[in-house]
Amino acid sequence: MSDQQSSIGSGAKFKGKITGAKALEINGDVEADIDIGKITIGQDAHFKGGIKADLAVISGIYEGTMQAESIWLTDTSRVSGEIRYQSLQMDRGAALNCRVVYNWDDTDQKSKKSKTKDKTVETSDEIIEENIENE
Repeated sequence: MSDQQSSIGSGAKFKGKITGAKALEINGDVEADIDIGKITIGQDAHFKGGIKADLAVISGIYEGTMQAESIWLTDTSRVSGEIRYQSLQMDRGAALNCRVVYNWDDTDQKSKKSKTKDKTVETSDEIIEENIENE
């Protein structure tokens, strides 16, 4: 384990907000919100709360709203709530009971995409946005 990775061990219980860690491995019971580079939820872990991460590796139970660039759900993962992702890897046996949103639309993502879109795509997006606004 590197000095930049923090850990919550098996049998430990934590409730609150986690800050300052670049990477976190959870093997205990956690109820928290976290914004992090990499989070790993171990096979025997239970995490409830919000996660914003570059990479999330889930092997245990996750309940909440997760937004991550890359998510890997192993064969023992159990996920409920909502996940928003750019890249998703799901092993056979992983269980999802959640809302799944690919390529979520936030301000940063939209501005990055708009620089590379051609006129036809932009016109198509405008029509979609108008339809959404009218609902």
